[in-house]
Amino acid sequence: MGIQNFLSGLFKKQSNKGIAEPLPAPKAQNLGEEIRLMVNSPRFESAYNTAAPFLFAGLGAWPGYWAFRAMDYHTHRSHIPLEIYIRRTYYQAKTVQLFIILAGTYTVFRNHKLLTAQNVDNSQPADFKYDFSNLLRQKFDY
Repeated sequence: MGIQNFLSGLFKKQSNKGIAEPLPAPKAQNLGEEIRLMVNSPRFESAYNTAAPFLFAGLGAWPGYWAFRAMDYHTHRSHIPLEIYIRRTYYQAKTVQLFIILAGTYTVFRNHKLLTAQNVDNSQPADFKYDFSNLLRQKFDY
């Protein structure tokens, strides 16, 4: 009986002869240490210094745009209700903030193409590229 033999084999004690020792557990990664290394790296610092003006502009854009729209309401109050004007101001202020942050992100990635969170102390030179053709030639001997 196939199923009965299988189930009885599960509950029988098996000897340790011929069974390999279990592999050691993989070392747990310390994510906090990796983040600390990345944040304290010179490349991250230079990228942050590049993005800092955009971050501060994004923080100031929200109240600044609301103040501008509040002072400008008197020209629109005759034909736009206050509720709609506030809703438009909210979405326009969010859009202004988004464009400032996107401009900062674009500037950082344009100036710091190699900023990655994967390897802070990368042993490869900055202009290193993987050459898969040599790997394929060695693997398949063609």
